[in-house]
Amino acid sequence: MNEYIEIRHISEGKGKGAFAKKDIKKKTVIDVANVILIPNEDYKKIIKTVLYDYCYIWSDSKKPEFKNAITLSISQFINHSYEPNLRYLYDYKHKAIEFSAIREIKEGEELTVNYNGLVKDKSPVWFNVLD
Repeated sequence: MNEYIEIRHISEGKGKGAFAKKDIKKKTVIDVANVILIPNEDYKKIIKTVLYDYCYIWSDSKKPEFKNAITLSISQFINHSYEPNLRYLYDYKHKAIEFSAIREIKEGEELTVNYNGLVKDKSPVWFNVLD
C-alpha cells in the first residue's frame, strides 16, 4: 500500500484516478515506480493493445534497444493534466520513475502529471483530455 495514494473511480469517461490520502507537501516523493523495459520489436505489438496507454517513453542513451517502458506501480492510475500537481523524473540507473509534488496538495485532491513529460508542455496528447 502507498501512504500517499488511493485509487478511486472518477467517471465512465476518465475511468479510475489517483487521489491524495493526506495533505502532501511540495517536493514530497509520493512514489518510485519500477519499470519493465519493452524491447523495441515488442513495442510494435503493444501499440495495438490496451497496454499502449500505459507506456512511458524511455530515452536511456545507454540502452537504445528499449525506447519504452511500463511501470509496475500504483502510479499507473495518475491521470494527465495540463495543470498537474506532480512531475515525474526518470532514474535510468535504477530503471524507475520518481513522482514528486510540485506544489502543496490537499487530501482528496486528484493527483495528476503532464503526460508530455514537461510540466508546462501544452502539446496535444493522443486522447481527448477530460477535465
